[in-house]
Parts: sequence; structure tokens; C-alpha cells
Amino acid sequence: MKIIKTLVVVVLSISLFACDNTDSSAKKAKKEFKEATEATSEFLEDGIEELNDKYLEMSDRMDKKLDKLNENFEKLSKDVQRKYKDDLKSIKKQQSELDKKLDAYEDAAEDSKEKLKSEIDELEKKLEKQVENLKEKLKKE
Repeated sequence: MKIIKTLVVVVLSISLFACDNTDSSAKKAKKEFKEATEATSEFLEDGIEELNDKYLEMSDRMDKKLDKLNENFEKLSKDVQRKYKDDLKSIKKQQSELDKKLDAYEDAAEDSKEKLKSEIDELEKKLEKQVENLKEKLKKE
């Protein structure tokens, strides 16, 4: 997103300098430049809000899955619970790590969000896989 914004600013700057220097042309170019900058900012803000919503939904979805898993886990015999206790503990640790990354994402500067986004996506996939693996193991019990 930062690259797109920079590209738009560069293109608009070149356009501004390409205009002839009469007062009306300069004023018109400045006005168009300002409008384009505002539109770019609005576009980027919308994209950020969309990503934030996506991650909030993902967090809620994972919380619900883990709540259900915990609920089902509690219904199992104590022997089975002991057997898979470490698996559940690992899942809870992954969830905590994912929650921390999501909090960091909300507070991060734009240039840091891209890196965090890939880390969050990777953590989500790992957590999802761990949950599914444990579910399969529990079905066999």
C-alpha cells in the first residue's frame, strides 16, 4: 500500500510540474493534486479498515472454535484429557501468540503492518491445523 501511495504521489507530482506556470493552470493543478491525494488517502484508509475487520473476524472465529474445543475436551474422560493435555496447551499458547500479533497489528505503523500481516496469516494457519489435528485425535478416542 505504501508503494501505491508513493507511486500516486510521484505521478501527480510529475503532472504538476508538467503543467504550464500560468496562475490558473497552477491553481488547477494544485487543486487536482490535492483531490487526488485525498482520494488516495481515503482509498488506503478503506483498505486498512477492511484488513482490520478481516482480522477481527478471524480472531472471533478462532475464539469460537477454541471455546467449542475446550467445551468438548472437558467432557472427555480424565485419562483422555491427560493424554492430550499438552496438545491443548500448545493450542492455547498459539492462540495467545496470535492475539498478541493481532494487538500489535492494530497499533503498528503502516510499514510494519505488511510484515505482521504475513506473520498473522502464518500463525492462523498453524493454529487452525493444530485444532483440526486435535479434533481428529479426539474423534478416535
